Amino acid sequence: MNSDLLSDWLIYINSNRPNEGEFGLERLKAIYAEIVKKPLAKKTILIGGTNGKGTTAEYLKNFFIASGKKVGTYTSPHLINFNERIKINNIPSSDQEIIKSFKKVDKIKKKTRLTYFDYATLSAFDIFSKEDLDIAILEIGIGGKYDPVNLIDADLSIITNIELDHEKWLGSSLEEIGQQKAAILKPNKLAILGSEAMPASVISKAKSTCTYYQLNKDFLIQADESGWSYKFPNQEISIEKLSYGNLNIESGACAITAFKLFSEEDINFQSIIENTFLQGRCDEIDNFILDVSHNPASVKNLISFLNKNYRGKKFTAIFSSMNEKDNVSIIKEISSLICEWNICSVGDNRFDTASLANLTESLTDTKVNKVNTVYSAVERGYHEGTPQIVFGSFITVSEAYKALDKIKKVNREIN
Repeated sequence: MNSDLLSDWLIYINSNRPNEGEFGLERLKAIYAEIVKKPLAKKTILIGGTNGKGTTAEYLKNFFIASGKKVGTYTSPHLINFNERIKINNIPSSDQEIIKSFKKVDKIKKKTRLTYFDYATLSAFDIFSKEDLDIAILEIGIGGKYDPVNLIDADLSIITNIELDHEKWLGSSLEEIGQQKAAILKPNKLAILGSEAMPASVISKAKSTCTYYQLNKDFLIQADESGWSYKFPNQEISIEKLSYGNLNIESGACAITAFKLFSEEDINFQSIIENTFLQGRCDEIDNFILDVSHNPASVKNLISFLNKNYRGKKFTAIFSSMNEKDNVSIIKEISSLICEWNICSVGDNRFDTASLANLTESLTDTKVNKVNTVYSAVERGYHEGTPQIVFGSFITVSEAYKALDKIKKVNREIN
């Protein structure tokens, strides 16, 4: 593959997937050894879990940048452009940098078949290895045990929470899923557990493997209508009057804990938290709320945000969700807040618009529309001006952002 267009490479790396029996880290170790000749950074942090990984990474990145550190972040999936996945001090890698690394990985792999995520992760490692990074923050994609990010022997591993999601790949129970995700905990290193309700499989692995700190046992949060507070008695740290934003406070607490374990720098947590923003997380644009919630637990977080900020309001839903998701629970959870459903096609065979629309009709008494594109649903909602929520997948929300940008551009040109 010799193209110098990133778009061509993204099609290529998604086209030669391994067979199911070929998954695992063993096939990647030789490639990894060719790429990573030295530690990616002075300190490396892995972030796994079901929800809140991207939020934790965003807070943590901002804390370390504020303390004067050079920080590489690898996150997934992206919302608009692939380049969002690989950043240094919040600046996305260029097309040219990514293509150069893709070519290197493609040459080294020889006959080994790689997934899209393998290519992306190994390329991020290549890009980071050329920089003198103080901190590398790496987000696990799915699970942990077989995720290519888990090739890194991290100084600190964070597991945000364990919920039911990706059961086809990770197991049908919280204990099974926890076992997969706990594989990122490294012997004799540090770990943070971002939930009080961790499965026994995670706690057992943590106790036998590393030094760990757990939410509301070792570091504490309290919340009321005016804001939230954080305490880390082990480090004699107490922070009051932290503001709510569009991001969850558990992720904020994990990030503060991680930062304090590695740094004695005095930074303004209140200001940084107040100014930290992540696209697609309860993002309010005009009459739209865009949220990448795609499983029952993340939809509950969306509902909590809506009840707190839009009490008594009903919304038109712009919704599409992968076939493998627990769509029954997702629809049931939020249906009381929905006055009309627009079930959108996104041109991906992992989504079945007709089946999802039929399921929605069977679970609710409200009007359900089948819509050919997210764009047409957003366009209608924009001109009606009624409250709209877009959710169900990263792809759905990405299409909505693009639609809003295009619609606003057309309106500006007309006016």
